[in-house]
Amino acid sequence: MSINRITYFHDFLDHAICILNDPDINIFDFSDSLDVKHFLEELKEDQIYVVTFEFVYSFSTYNEEGPTINLSKPILITKNSNCRIISKFIQDRINDCINTYNLNESLIYSNNKDGSGVIVKYREVNLF
Repeated sequence: MSINRITYFHDFLDHAICILNDPDINIFDFSDSLDVKHFLEELKEDQIYVVTFEFVYSFSTYNEEGPTINLSKPILITKNSNCRIISKFIQDRINDCINTYNLNESLIYSNNKDGSGVIVKYREVNLF
């Protein structure tokens, strides 16, 4: 695992499905890159986390029981992960999502409280 690149969970465990039971949750306003930095600062030292990112087009219509858009396969992070690399990773996945599903980009990047964002689900994991 490296702090200078994205490490996927399947690089360590070759499972077809990753289910996070009772994950911790954080919400990123992805236009604010400081969210990732603050998130990493809150993690425990010397601990590895498996993380998933779900795109929310509108928080006013969001339903946690409804369908979601997963931005990637689960990744592994630590407190020392590079916040710029993770921010760029999320932004690249959001841009892919916009292009794939023909989403209105101006609604996504608006700064209103009903706007879009990313739900971050994470759990501590012991790989070794």
